[in-house]
Amino acid sequence: MILLYYFAMDKNMMKSEIPKTDIKTDIIEKIDHVTQARPFSIHHTYVDGENTNALYLHCHPEAEFFYLEEGEIQFFVEEQVFALGPGDAMFIPPNLTHNASKVPGMACRYSAVVFSLEWLSEYVGGEGNLYVNTLRNHAPEAIMPFRAKDPAHAEILERLSRFHAYAGLPIHAYELRLLGELMINVQEIYNAVSGKLRYNEKTDESRLGVQKGIDYVMGHFDENVTLEALVESSGYSESHFCHRFKAVTGYTPFAYLNRVRVIKAAELLVTTNDKITDVAGRCGFDNISYFNRVFRKQMNMTPGQYRNLKS
Repeated sequence: MILLYYFAMDKNMMKSEIPKTDIKTDIIEKIDHVTQARPFSIHHTYVDGENTNALYLHCHPEAEFFYLEEGEIQFFVEEQVFALGPGDAMFIPPNLTHNASKVPGMACRYSAVVFSLEWLSEYVGGEGNLYVNTLRNHAPEAIMPFRAKDPAHAEILERLSRFHAYAGLPIHAYELRLLGELMINVQEIYNAVSGKLRYNEKTDESRLGVQKGIDYVMGHFDENVTLEALVESSGYSESHFCHRFKAVTGYTPFAYLNRVRVIKAAELLVTTNDKITDVAGRCGFDNISYFNRVFRKQMNMTPGQYRNLKS
């Protein structure tokens, strides 16, 4: 059994909610990570020894800090794999797929805070500031593990370890403290990432239009997305947009769109009992044969086989 405890803010609420649910029947991504009032959410999850799937494959437009409190897992971010032990942590930039697995017989417990980088940017220069642009536009370089055995990571891990304690507190008792801790953590990640990049790369305006296209995909993947709409969102010409999109993401615009749709479908398959045809439709596929073909190509299994993973 996987038990999920979450702490999420709704724009009409000023009190905490800490319900307990089974991840097999309720999807974590249904929780609004970003609301008008509170653009973050804190999650606490326990996975018992019988499960091998510690965290289902998913992605979201927010950044995330993941902190493993107990157990051992394999944490996947896109094509990268990280072995995490008790007290280790990960930073996952926006819009990157991630999931985790573990060996049967060993339980694990973890906390995560999912937050909007734009929320932080309101306090450090507003929209489009250097910090946010660097972490969003250079996401692969910003994927970062933190090791309990590394003295250089002690301070950031100590801050991350406090997430669990916030679950029992009213929002006004820790919100500003959380904001400060996130800012310090993001500053350290930015410093590490910026050291790998030349200054002109950090301010590369041509990446900003690509990010606008990515944001459009994330917000409209369940609709009939056209190349014209993507191009218009970027502010580029069609040829320049397609060239830069492939150079930055490694995918053509529509290959990236299908990637996001399949990831969202995978979430629904393991967390709802919706029919596969309904899942396909909710994720923007109007042809079930095409959905099955694209899903199998990306996930190396059929939608039905993937759904059986939750058994």
